[in-house]
Amino acid sequence: MGPLRTSFENDEYRDALASVRIAKNCLWWLILLSIIVQVASFSAVRFVGVVDEASSQGRTDQTTSAPATAASEDDAASAEVWRQCLNWIFPATKFVALVAGVLLVLTMLLAVNLTLVGRTGGSAGFTGGLFWAMLLCVFLIPWQQIGEFRSTFACGALYNFGDLTEWTRRVVWKAKDVSFLTRIFYYARFLAYPCFAAMLLLVVQARFARGWRRANLDVQQSPPQNQTNQSGIM
Repeated sequence: MGPLRTSFENDEYRDALASVRIAKNCLWWLILLSIIVQVASFSAVRFVGVVDEASSQGRTDQTTSAPATAASEDDAASAEVWRQCLNWIFPATKFVALVAGVLLVLTMLLAVNLTLVGRTGGSAGFTGGLFWAMLLCVFLIPWQQIGEFRSTFACGALYNFGDLTEWTRRVVWKAKDVSFLTRIFYYARFLAYPCFAAMLLLVVQARFARGWRRANLDVQQSPPQNQTNQSGIM
């Protein structure tokens, strides 16, 4: 039978797990917000047409009146502002989500170590969360921009503005005879893939919550050492 933990040790492990939980929540929200921003930016480009150069050119060609020309100039200026913002937003969110994903894996690993060393319980939940966090990190890596993966179908859930405009121009803007499979890959690449990464993030949260509840339950139920010794003497 192993040595019993004192109430001071119980508090130490509880405080350590609480710190890990705060760090995990911060990283979790950073990843989720980055994915949401990328999906919202894709929707603005694809469905709203904030940088739709083809439609802006079409409106300019349809009429030569002065008000219409002024409106087209305003649209072009607005599109340029959106383009500059998105050129900054996409790399920033990709970098934040990728770094936060790596730190999330390390945070989950620390939670597993605490539960095993402190025997607080909940190691199954934290271990499951660790493996799901590793899978999420693999999905967050932009494989399409790494070495030999550039010429393959491998890609990540995060992307740059240049990737989006290239594929949108190929599939939507001035596109002719686009195959159905290409359209499926387009929406899967820029919409379904990030949504799937968000689902993995929810799984990580659920697994961590399961381990957290179990660890708190076991720590609260663990009797202090002095009380156990007194009961043994009596």
